[in-house]
Amino acid sequence: MTYSGSGSLATASRRCATSRTDIDFRLAAVTVLLLLASPLAPAAPAADTAAFDSVEPAPAEAPVQVIATYFHGNRRCATCRKLEAYAQEAVTGGFPDEIAAGVLQWRVVNFDEDANAHFLEDYELFSQAVILSRLEGGKETVWKNLDRIWTLVGDQEAYLAYVRSELRTFLAAGAD
Repeated sequence: MTYSGSGSLATASRRCATSRTDIDFRLAAVTVLLLLASPLAPAAPAADTAAFDSVEPAPAEAPVQVIATYFHGNRRCATCRKLEAYAQEAVTGGFPDEIAAGVLQWRVVNFDEDANAHFLEDYELFSQAVILSRLEGGKETVWKNLDRIWTLVGDQEAYLAYVRSELRTFLAAGAD
């Protein structure tokens, strides 16, 4: 699995209401859970497949599937809600044919829910994010954090253009 992204963690973390204490608590909770896991406990599914157990499989004629996910926590400020609304508009409004064909999926995930806590580590999340993920043969092969959403949230048209451009590139790369 590869990661592609840029930007400053400090810049993005200043833009969200999630406090440093909340992030430290989440990291501590994940660490405690990992330490409590017993070697005698049944093995959990691998992270790449567990992340997408709820994803509808792509049709047989679509061997590659792209998932656009907006990740958020329990605390949701006005900017965080705007990030989600713009991302949803960019994906569902910009790619209705791909969604109908099952090649593209849009979803919203709360990483503060216990079942979704692994995404914090899987995608190196520290706050709200839009992640594009490509699945080939049901396995995630590449993902990208669209980290410029934080700098573009004040300009809806630029935000929509950015997300759509990145998604177009991501879809085209999977069609090769």
